[in-house]
Amino acid sequence: MSTTRRTVAAALVAAGVLLLGGCGQTDGTGGPAGAGEAGAGRSLPAELVGSWSTERSANFDTTVFSFYEDGFFTQEAGTSMVTGRYEVRDGTLVTFPEEGKPKEYTWRVGEGGCLHLDGVRHCPYS
Repeated sequence: MSTTRRTVAAALVAAGVLLLGGCGQTDGTGGPAGAGEAGAGRSLPAELVGSWSTERSANFDTTVFSFYEDGFFTQEAGTSMVTGRYEVRDGTLVTFPEEGKPKEYTWRVGEGGCLHLDGVRHCPYS
C-alpha cells in the first residue's frame, strides 16, 4: 500500500473515531465501543504489524490486510477498503470495522513469515 493511501486511510479512520467518540458505549467492554480501546493497555504482537497479501487468483482479487502499531487496520480487496481498529486476544484477532460487525480470526505467523487468518495464507506485502 502506498504511503499516501495509508495516510488517507489512517486520516479517515481517525476522523471517524473522533466523530463517533463513545457512541453506543455502555460499560466499555466488548462490541464496537470496545474497539475504541483496541490496543489501549494491551500489547499488540510485533509480528502482526505490517501489510499482508493473498495471491491473486481467477476467482477473487488480492486482499491486503495492514495492521498498524496504533491498533488500526485496513483491508483492501479490489476497489473496496475497510478501515477500523483491531485487538489481539491470545490466538484470536478481532477486527472492529467502522461499518459492519466485528470479525474474529484465528491467527498465526507461519512458514516463510506469512500470516494465516482462519487458515488463509497472507504473505508480506511490499
